[in-house]
Amino acid sequence: MFRLLFALILAVILRSLANAQNKSTVRVPNNTTTGNQCEKSFSKECCNGRDGRDGRDGQNGKDGRDGRDGIKGKKGEQGKSGINGAKGQKGEPGLSAKSTNGTMQFTETTDTCTLRTAGTVRYNTSQKALELCDGNAWLPLVTARIGHKASNPSRHCLDISNSGHSHGNGLYWIDPNGGSTDDSFQAFCDMETEGGGWTLVATKVSPSFVFIKTTFSTVAAKTKNANAASHIHPDMGDWGEVMFRFADVNAIRVIYNRKAGAPQNSKKEFEKFLMGNSVRLQGNVYGFYKYSPADQNKRNPTSGFATISSLHFFIKHGISEDHHRGTDKWLDMWNGTDVYSNNYTFSNENKALGRKCIAGYCYLNKPIWVMVR
Repeated sequence: MFRLLFALILAVILRSLANAQNKSTVRVPNNTTTGNQCEKSFSKECCNGRDGRDGRDGQNGKDGRDGRDGIKGKKGEQGKSGINGAKGQKGEPGLSAKSTNGTMQFTETTDTCTLRTAGTVRYNTSQKALELCDGNAWLPLVTARIGHKASNPSRHCLDISNSGHSHGNGLYWIDPNGGSTDDSFQAFCDMETEGGGWTLVATKVSPSFVFIKTTFSTVAAKTKNANAASHIHPDMGDWGEVMFRFADVNAIRVIYNRKAGAPQNSKKEFEKFLMGNSVRLQGNVYGFYKYSPADQNKRNPTSGFATISSLHFFIKHGISEDHHRGTDKWLDMWNGTDVYSNNYTFSNENKALGRKCIAGYCYLNKPIWVMVR
């Protein structure tokens, strides 16, 4: 009886010990990572945290306030390297600017302006100006206007017009002989008549005034409304045309073309006279035409050139058709009155006849300009 009671008590004790052992065992969740030490061993040191809320003894965590079940998160993967930027294109030859002591030096180039070179700048040596490529053509920069100051003159008005630096009729600085700009001077330019580019040579206001003389005058080049005698500048020997016009009459121009026809003796002598040589001659001179801006730029003759018969050009008297046999429809700028045929189209004063007449129109008080290009 005693043995049976002892065995029963022993069985109860063993069952209680087994239950206590089961309660002390921690069950590891099935989704725990393979790298967690608690999955491999159920030691106190690894798994004593309370549901991971503080995780004081959790792996690698000191306090584990932010830990969840005491499990360390994985390290994120490294991002991929960025794509290398495209290599810049090589610039067009001769279009780059060089830095010199803090300044930019632009070089000369003969490259064609294209869409690829749009926005580039070059220096035009012949025009002494910077030019910008707009994708179609080289255009002058406004900051480098030729003829607008004494230190940056042009040879004459035609060069200014051709370079695109014209601002219309007015005074410009020119230097026909080039080189040093110390002898540059101002000249009045007609930038409108038949394309423009005309440089003032001399002005006649008084009927008896002789406007061509053997000495050159820089003052005459800018004098528009007073008597000013001179001749074509000796360093402008490559001139092509001479124009005779009233200052403020837009319907009348007479133009002489130097290259028209053969270089006959009368043409050669007339050109010498315009260049200031002491010439006294009467002859037939070919190469004239009339031009009228007011009449839709009408030209007479419509093509080719005309001859002024028996044209007088004396250094002491001026220029005139023959007062006996002339038509009076071209040039009469003599220092004496025409008392003969008087075949003029219009005259506002008899004192102007033969003395201040262009293309048959005579005005006593209007200045006559002699211009060259």
